[in-house]
Amino acid sequence: MKKIKLCCFTVNSTHAYIIANNFIDNELENVKVIYINEKNEKIERRKIKNIVSKFYKKMDDKLFYTEWLNEKIINEYEFEKFVFVVNGKEEFINKVNKYLDINSSEGYIINCYDIFDIKDEVNEIINVHDFYINTAGVVKKETIK
Repeated sequence: MKKIKLCCFTVNSTHAYIIANNFIDNELENVKVIYINEKNEKIERRKIKNIVSKFYKKMDDKLFYTEWLNEKIINEYEFEKFVFVVNGKEEFINKVNKYLDINSSEGYIINCYDIFDIKDEVNEIINVHDFYINTAGVVKKETIK
């Protein structure tokens, strides 16, 4: 299995976490989630914890990591499926994805783009992903066109 890429467009990190966690909670099982955020990690860690505990009670058995691309964590697990939730500006997401593309771990990448900082056309961004997700769930690319 390769990494499956999903994208969403968000107004802030809280919005990004709600969309990503809603998808993870409803669609995936037995995954390790790694949050990679462009903003101050201490504030974001608290925000992630609050959102997960408030909205996604079933997810408390999963592990949540906030380390910024901690290679040791990724390489410690040979048979785990990861979900990388990448949140920030388009340039930041592209840089992180270059690293994740060469990393051998399997799983999912959920790219949460800051809607106020998109330089490419939204359709171009969607086309390089396997799926587009929003607050309501997964939207197949064909539905958007």
